[in-house]
Amino acid sequence: MGAVQKLATVVIIGLVALATVLVVYLADEPNRRSSETGEQDAVAIERGTDLYITYCLQCHGPSGLGSMGAAYGEKPARVGGILNQAYLTPDQLAQANAVFQSDDPVKQSVAEDWLRFRIIYGIPAEPNKTTKVMPAFGNDLNVEEVNDLVYLIMHGNWNYVYNTTVKDTGKAVADTQCLQDPSGEYCGHTDEAPPAYPTPPPPAGASSESAASPAATDQGASSSGLSIEAQDVAFSTDALTAKPGDTITMNNVGALEHDFVVDELGIKEVAAGGETVTITIPEDAAPGEYTFYCSVPGHKEAGMVGTLTIEG
Repeated sequence: MGAVQKLATVVIIGLVALATVLVVYLADEPNRRSSETGEQDAVAIERGTDLYITYCLQCHGPSGLGSMGAAYGEKPARVGGILNQAYLTPDQLAQANAVFQSDDPVKQSVAEDWLRFRIIYGIPAEPNKTTKVMPAFGNDLNVEEVNDLVYLIMHGNWNYVYNTTVKDTGKAVADTQCLQDPSGEYCGHTDEAPPAYPTPPPPAGASSESAASPAATDQGASSSGLSIEAQDVAFSTDALTAKPGDTITMNNVGALEHDFVVDELGIKEVAAGGETVTITIPEDAAPGEYTFYCSVPGHKEAGMVGTLTIEG
């Protein structure tokens, strides 16, 4: 009986210990779930920020202020709606289609549906409308990416978005400089380059000669001496003059992809962030004025358009 009693005691103690561990585990379940949810939310905001910089920055600006950003010194002026509603007055919020940053579950539900619809279908939403105020990204983004963007707009920190934007822009500027001068200060570790605000355009009416910065001229100017910068989101000039056979160097100093398009001359040259491309004017180009623009969705509408004059 003594051996049996000892075995029974051991079993009972083991069961009690197991039950204690189970109770402690279950009691900590809310904290564990909260920690996992917090990590997932942080990842969603990080992914959403990367998507925002790629697809939304050009129209809504680095702080999400859109067309209102100019009132706070943001340049160039943006054409997008106001996503960062912290700066809106109560009257302006009352007139908004949806309240993005709210603790009200009903308003959150409305905002989530409204944002998802606009991201997928654009403005106007009708698929037969070829001219869009806001591009439709339903074919460019999958469901998870749309969800990340929606979560960022509703729950993200716009200071984080802004800081990430200027850091990425600084890296892109350093990458461009290092392509031309590998001995630069940050070459080999451009991720440590100082932040840079997305470059604003020059004053309206500036010529290509006065608008082009020294860096743009030094970084691969063409044989005919013509150059232009593609910035986020603007060209460094809205006027170029060339002759048939001339070449134009386009330096993309921004973080976004841009292109240089002249429909009538069959010109389309694409440059990723930090890249430089050469545009050749066809030898048979007729004298006259032509429109050049960036065909990336939303960029032309944001002001990336100008006049190319071909001289005889």
